[in-house]
Amino acid sequence: MAVASTGASMAPRGSGPLAHLRDAPLVPPGHSARILDGLVGMLLVVRTNLPGIPLPVAQLAIVAFLVLALFRHPTRSFRGAWWYPSAMAALMAFLLAETVLNGIDPTRRAGNIAALMLFAAFLASGRIDIGSVLKGLGVGLLLNAVLFYARVAPNNYEGKLTGFLEDKNAAALVYAIGAILLTLATRRLLWRVLLLAAGAVAVVLTDSRTTMAAYAVALLYLLVSTWVDRGFQLVALGGAVLAFLWADNNLTTLGDYAFDRKGSDAFRMRIDFASAQKALAAPWYGSGLGQATVQLDSGTWFFHNSYQALIVEGGIVLIVVMVALYAVVGLGVGTKVVVDATRFDARVVTAATLVVFLCAVRLGEVFFTPIGFLVLGVGLARLLGPVGQDPPWWRR
Repeated sequence: MAVASTGASMAPRGSGPLAHLRDAPLVPPGHSARILDGLVGMLLVVRTNLPGIPLPVAQLAIVAFLVLALFRHPTRSFRGAWWYPSAMAALMAFLLAETVLNGIDPTRRAGNIAALMLFAAFLASGRIDIGSVLKGLGVGLLLNAVLFYARVAPNNYEGKLTGFLEDKNAAALVYAIGAILLTLATRRLLWRVLLLAAGAVAVVLTDSRTTMAAYAVALLYLLVSTWVDRGFQLVALGGAVLAFLWADNNLTTLGDYAFDRKGSDAFRMRIDFASAQKALAAPWYGSGLGQATVQLDSGTWFFHNSYQALIVEGGIVLIVVMVALYAVVGLGVGTKVVVDATRFDARVVTAATLVVFLCAVRLGEVFFTPIGFLVLGVGLARLLGPVGQDPPWWRR
């Protein structure tokens, strides 16, 4: 494997101009948005259901993207990351088999996961335009906030910013990652700072303590990684994780949190304990898709830890594959490609991936979400070369 380098001098032998092409910006200067991609991207923030339709609008948006992609030609080739389609196909076959063996119908959950896998692949290949999706997502997030405070969008958490994202933790995750990725759509430092500041305000308004801590350390990583190479960036990532753990624990004792959240936090601890017990009891191959729930007080509750959810749904296989996938893509590691780790695009993808990993500690559905696979698709795009410009297999 070729690990991300700090300059063109470390480009792999025989790749020359190809390595340079793969360092091209993910959203080129003067980018002109595709209207359809932008409009569908706006719908990624809508987690509510349409009347009579069992799927959330965001999932329907993913399906719409897949339909659009089928009528377009790719602009980037998967020869630089051939392992992604291979690993996803093998993982999907494994999940279907173990779920059926557990006596569970995998149709809906497996369909959602397969759609997300294809979405990331089409985004990376250029069939879906990255810049247009990001701009559409930004407009959607802005409209969601405006409609929420205009009392048009749903208000499910007593004034905490949710809107069409329904859940405050889900809203915080999308606002945090959305703000970070949106900085790829502009070259002006002022606009980047304003976008990140707006993201910080939105995350605070959701009142999601976990995402506040994750977003803060992601911004800190973006700042520190500006002047250092890959080795020091990895050290900064380790420090960011430690900072997150400290902040996440200490936010519970600040101000009103120390008093107003005792009841909900106590119940959350009961859910966490039951989830941990279920994860420990799961066989190595998992208990089946859709099983990351617990029964408490005559109700069904989703896990509050995405790592435990992976273990329950697909065992050791699922957690190893998904964590490795996000890590490899987030760090820009490819089998034949070197990505300049000091470029702004590279640092943004790593920061967004950091939010995914950190929020997964306290949120139950992070890895298999549209925003999570948006991060994967954007990250994968850096590892792919233009169609027709990859060297033949005997020269790679």
